[in-house]
Amino acid sequence: MKFSLFTEIQCPSGTSPDIRLNEFLEQAELGDRLGFYGFWIAEIHCQPRFSLLSAPYVVLGAAAQRTRRLRLGVAVNTLPIHHPVSLAEQAAMLDLISQGRMEFAAGGGHPHSRAYECFGADHKSTHDVMAEGLEVIRRAWSEETLSFNGRFFQIPEVVVNPKPVQRPHPPFYMATSSLEGVEVASRLAINLLLPIHTRTPEQVIEFANAYWDGLREKGHDPETRELGLLAPVHLASTIPEAKARSEAGIMSYFKTIADMRVDYIAWLTRRGDELPARLKTAAGTMVNFETICSRHAIIGNSEIAAQALREWSQKTGATHFLTWHNIGSVPHALVKESMEQFAREVMPQL
Repeated sequence: MKFSLFTEIQCPSGTSPDIRLNEFLEQAELGDRLGFYGFWIAEIHCQPRFSLLSAPYVVLGAAAQRTRRLRLGVAVNTLPIHHPVSLAEQAAMLDLISQGRMEFAAGGGHPHSRAYECFGADHKSTHDVMAEGLEVIRRAWSEETLSFNGRFFQIPEVVVNPKPVQRPHPPFYMATSSLEGVEVASRLAINLLLPIHTRTPEQVIEFANAYWDGLREKGHDPETRELGLLAPVHLASTIPEAKARSEAGIMSYFKTIADMRVDYIAWLTRRGDELPARLKTAAGTMVNFETICSRHAIIGNSEIAAQALREWSQKTGATHFLTWHNIGSVPHALVKESMEQFAREVMPQL
């Protein structure tokens, strides 16, 4: 069982980007000391209230210099808005500077961002572009000279530099919130990450079963693959205390998502653009805090957290949890306390 950290680094009103980034770096140092497996950060563009992480490899490069064993990754690299060779170079450079601690995750990115329109990407080709882009990156890292002639990318005999420290290449993950994405991950036989904060428990279990079944159907050994779940977490000595400490911060996150959805749909409508399919299936309706606590997060004491993680693992086959303590505007001091309690009292049980 692996336990990692995750954040999108929101920048709510009343704070500033430099403060939030320094808080993240402190949390990375703490996670390194506490024995967390890794720290994943998002890539999100064009939404300053929602996330600071438009250049995640710069941020992870700073984290690499302040940690020693913590593995580092972008969850997710928004593959459809990048050229895969450029991403291969950036990620390999992080692997080099961190001495082999980089992990790579691809996905379609946040559904409420304007990144696709900003960078001229096609919503309708998301999964096809990801599949081809992942193949380009894999070959860029493992072949001395890369030549590729595909549907989306034509690459003439180039040397992609540097190569990663990890050989033949770093671990590959794909994150998704749809069955179509699950099918791509199982077809390509790469590790999968699923969110519990934007999908119902029933959907998460359905997607997990589809992943394992898809691997077997396509002739891949499920024992050699990994399923990870992304879960907001806040711990305290009692359940009421954990709820009281985290409610305002967590609800600020879900309100921001809801506001972004309304704004994005209105913007697309004014432009006369068709709503992307991935937006139609994305979560965006405001939910109340009790529903979040019971279905979309792990909020409580250490006993509750250990029990919830065991149940999630048993129902989905997940062996990697991306715990999201730094969500929304939960105060930095409380984030660190939750991380410390999780490492001290929950991780040893599992």
